[in-house]
This record gives sequence, C-alpha cells and structure tokens, in this order.
Amino acid sequence: MPSDRQTERQRARFDTIELYKRLLQELRTGSYPTKARLARIVRRDKRTVQRILKVLKDQHGAPIAFDRGQNGFHLTDPHWTLPEIRLGAGELISFFIVERALRHASPTAEVQLARQSLAKLAAYLPEEVVVNIERLDAAIDIAPEPALETPPLILQQLAEAIANRETLHLTYFSQRENLLSHRNVDVLTLHNYLGEWYAVGWDHQTLAVRDFHAGRIRSLFNTRRRFHPPEDWNSQAYLNHGFGMFRGGPPLTVVIEFDSYQARYIRERTYHPTQVNEDLPDQRLRVAFTITEAALPQVVRWLMQFGHHAVAVSPPLLCELVRSRLTETLALYSTPSP
Repeated sequence: MPSDRQTERQRARFDTIELYKRLLQELRTGSYPTKARLARIVRRDKRTVQRILKVLKDQHGAPIAFDRGQNGFHLTDPHWTLPEIRLGAGELISFFIVERALRHASPTAEVQLARQSLAKLAAYLPEEVVVNIERLDAAIDIAPEPALETPPLILQQLAEAIANRETLHLTYFSQRENLLSHRNVDVLTLHNYLGEWYAVGWDHQTLAVRDFHAGRIRSLFNTRRRFHPPEDWNSQAYLNHGFGMFRGGPPLTVVIEFDSYQARYIRERTYHPTQVNEDLPDQRLRVAFTITEAALPQVVRWLMQFGHHAVAVSPPLLCELVRSRLTETLALYSTPSP
C-alpha cells in the first residue's frame, strides 16, 4: 500500500491535472476568457492562472494564445488535448485494491464519495483498461460480488504490460478445458464485466484473440518482448460483438419479442450496445441486437429467465437452441416426483 506521503503526492498530481482540464475546457469553448475569468472558474488567483497557462504552453505544448481583438485567451487548435497521462505502479495497484474493497463496503455516504473519487481516478487508467459501464461511478456502485476475485497485483501487472506493449507469459487455468496451460499473450484490453476482470489479448498458442478471466491466471511474468497491436484493433468494437463475455464466429442479428408485461421492464434497460427497441401493438416490444454466433448459448440462458413472457424470433439457430433447451429441461420433470 502507498504511504501517506505518496498518497498526498498522488492527490496533488490529480488535483493539478483536474485544474488543467478545467482551464482547457473553458479555452476550448471559443469564448475568449480573460485571466480574471479563468481565475474565477478554477477558484485560483490570477497569478496562479498565469503560471498554469505558462506550464501548459511550455511543458505540455498546449496551443494557447491571447487574442488582442477579443481581449482573451483561446486554443489555436480546439481539438488539442493533454498528452496521455499514465498511472504509476503504486497508483495502479491502489486503484485495483480500492475497487475491490468498495465492492465489499456498505452503501454509506462516505463509501459513495469514495466511489466517485475512484471514478475520477479511473479517467487516468490506460484507455485499454475498460469498465463496461456508461458511468464509472454508477457501475462501481452496482457491480455485484465477483464469483472469482483477481489479486490486485495481477491486475497491476496486466495494466502495465498493456501500457508498455510487452508480451506476457501466463500460467492459466481453463475451466472449459479443465486444464492448466502455459502461453504467451499480447494483452490488448483489460475489461471489467459485472465486477469481474478479463484480459483480452492475442494468444500466441491459438493465433487468435482470446478472453482470459484474470482470476484464473495462476502466475505471469514479463517476457520483455514488445508487440504492436493489430492495425485494425478496436477494443470497443470487439467487446460489442459478444453477449456478456461470450463471442466468436460470424455476426448475426438476434430478434426477441416481449409481451406487454415484460416489455415494461425491458424498456428500462439496455442489454446490449447495439440494441434497438421497436414498439409493437398491445404494448409489446421487439428487441434486436447484433452479436456473433458463439454467443448464442449465452443469449439462450439470458432469454430463459423471462419464461413465457419472451419469444425468440430469429435467427433460426437461436429458436432451435431454445426449443432444445426447453425439451431437455422438460424431460427432467416428465416423471412425477416420488
């Protein structure tokens, strides 16, 4: 754990970055704020604002200029952003330790404040560290207890390997194969789904992108070999292709219709990033989303929770899987219990 002095330095660092961002946001509006106006916005004196503007220009290359005609500052390139800021090793492991602790904490006002602070900190994680939520503070608040915990040190090592583009050697236990294996992996994305962490990476053994549950990594070490991500790699597009953490195979569109009772609840939530809702007569609802074929069994498991309130419309393979699952389940109850 970081010392009090380290924590204080980290806090000061992030406060400074937040200050930079607030100033740049105002400059980006094109309203040509004066030094006095910027001072009021960031609640600092004009001398401090002058010093920060100089640091942004001289040390970070910000294209800040003063327009005499408008009597104010502006960005000559409104699309300019701060260079990428990476968390250090201590900051990374602190994030993962706190993230895990907050999932165990009771929902008090103090815990909610800590979750909001953690959400701000997550803005400085490498972009390849993905939390599967629209608002990080809300997601940390609702994430359920994971079935399999991942040691924060493992998460730190994965995040650092991603940032440095270094190949890792994993000792990994596969539940599906019931086998312990050794493999080299170029980790491309660290993804949090419903409170559980997954390392998405190029597997040198299968020559394909695979999802590895970080909690099943028994050990890892850095090979010190560098790698370049595939040119067409897009982590969000890859994650969107699946349903939950199930993906693979050709893309297809799933269509499901919900009766008027279940439709009321379905309208309140988004179950997939590509989801499109269409209202039907009698207050029924048709939902469509695009996944890949290997995710269909997971769609079946999700669909069956709604019982007779939902029906699979397409693709035909999904309908067949649902019929097969229902037939097998019904067979378990075909003989009366003694």
